[in-house]
Amino acid sequence: MDAASEDLVLIKEPKNKKTTQPDEKKRDRKKLIAALIIAELGNIVLFLTIWLLGKYDKICFDQILFQLKTTSQGVHGGLALSGFLQVGSFSVLTTAVEMLLYLLLSGRLNGKIKEKLARSRKYIDYCKSKSCRFFMKRALTLALSVFLVCTVVFVTQLDVLAYVYTISTESDFISEHYADPENVTLTFPEEKQNLIYIFLESMENTYAEPGVSANITENLIPELTELANDNVNFSNTDGLGGAFAFTGTTWTAAAMVSQTSGVTIKVPLGADVYGDEEDFMPGVYSLGEILSNAGYNQTLLVGSDAVFHGRKAYFTQNGNYKIVDINSLKEEGRLDEEYEVWWGFEDEKLFSYAKEEITKLAEEGEPFNFTMLTVDTHFPAGYECQLCGNEYENQYANVLSCSSRQVAAFVNWIKSQPFYENTTIIISGDHLTMDSDFLADVDEGYERTIYNCIINSAVQPIKEKNREFGSFDMFPTTLGAMGVKIEGDRLGLGTNLFSDKETLTEMYGFEALDEELQLRSIYYNEELLKMEIMNKERQEG
Repeated sequence: MDAASEDLVLIKEPKNKKTTQPDEKKRDRKKLIAALIIAELGNIVLFLTIWLLGKYDKICFDQILFQLKTTSQGVHGGLALSGFLQVGSFSVLTTAVEMLLYLLLSGRLNGKIKEKLARSRKYIDYCKSKSCRFFMKRALTLALSVFLVCTVVFVTQLDVLAYVYTISTESDFISEHYADPENVTLTFPEEKQNLIYIFLESMENTYAEPGVSANITENLIPELTELANDNVNFSNTDGLGGAFAFTGTTWTAAAMVSQTSGVTIKVPLGADVYGDEEDFMPGVYSLGEILSNAGYNQTLLVGSDAVFHGRKAYFTQNGNYKIVDINSLKEEGRLDEEYEVWWGFEDEKLFSYAKEEITKLAEEGEPFNFTMLTVDTHFPAGYECQLCGNEYENQYANVLSCSSRQVAAFVNWIKSQPFYENTTIIISGDHLTMDSDFLADVDEGYERTIYNCIINSAVQPIKEKNREFGSFDMFPTTLGAMGVKIEGDRLGLGTNLFSDKETLTEMYGFEALDEELQLRSIYYNEELLKMEIMNKERQEG
């Protein structure tokens, strides 16, 4: 060993000691390992935040909590893999660089790098300095600092503090405005109307507005636009329009609950009643329950795993729907065991299965409710099937255009069936698109709204245009379209849009209402989530 190398080794010895005691070395090693773990956790939080903001157009902390509290079984493999690879690889790489930098600044480097640096008198002098000793003693402090900074980024970018404020600020708004469907008189017509409810993944009216985004060079959904113009389209404007996206309705499971139960999804930290095999919002009285009690046969069809985010639990517990998804179709031999694309199977197949299921329901001779959810237009960029064209440079634009054509063709098929005369069709987007790239350049002042169209309604609206409403208003509106008379024209937080009654949005305005609906509600927790009862039963169990 040359003099320079020996000098580098000596400066790493503790002051006034010739050798480092074994227990001190163990403590030192443990501190380094702990620092490594803490730094890695911080970097995971940082890159998870970056990934979420990059993948989702808008994401709220409620949605993250909901996803944590429900099963992710059935999630699109490509999306999950993207998150795992990007978050995992970048966090590990960043932690490695941080650790290398720490070892360099603390004089703790070993191996060939140490030997090369040992030849540098400047580095040897640095290792004897106060700065080096400062870093040497602060591995845990530095790691905690990294973790703290990364956590601050997560908290600020995902509005965690706003969530904390809402769950800690109590409001009686929901208890004062919730119209409990079980206590509202509903009068069905003598001849009950069938219902076909089509949830369209991420379908918003923005796609019909050329020039709003560079990716929208012309109306991408002309068939859906024509359907809306020729039938009932409740709109926030005097043209094509729709529902505003309230917090707690902006992802698929929440949107389906909102439109069929008249409430937003709120996720208290203590709530454990989402996606549970036994309990999914046990206190709501939903569209499915109302129709089931009225003698309707009901089916839910999705082109993925219905278990994902508690959808199967919600529709079986709240209406006893027959569930048709990728799993049931494979079990019945109607879909090849090995078949799987996108989230399960594409909409081309979905509409074929829909025709089969609707035909079965119609043959049973009882009124029916058939509900389905498309999937091809899910982010990121959608799924291009063999029916999609290449009219546009952007893949998502082609997928949206393809979806519009497929929905119109499906509606035409329904119209040709003998049961159509007595069937109401409701087409509704579930929420605004989550694709962070497709509408990235849309002006913040532009009002993006969720698409809706009601075909063959049993009644005509008093006021169809220039209405302000949320997706939860679709709950009583659906029954209204079927000719059901609703005492007071309100169910849940929703208002029957076929009536002239003001919606909550029209009464309070979007921003004020959105804030009120996010605040802590004892009524919501105890009556709709049944949290107190559920927690007590779990403790006793």
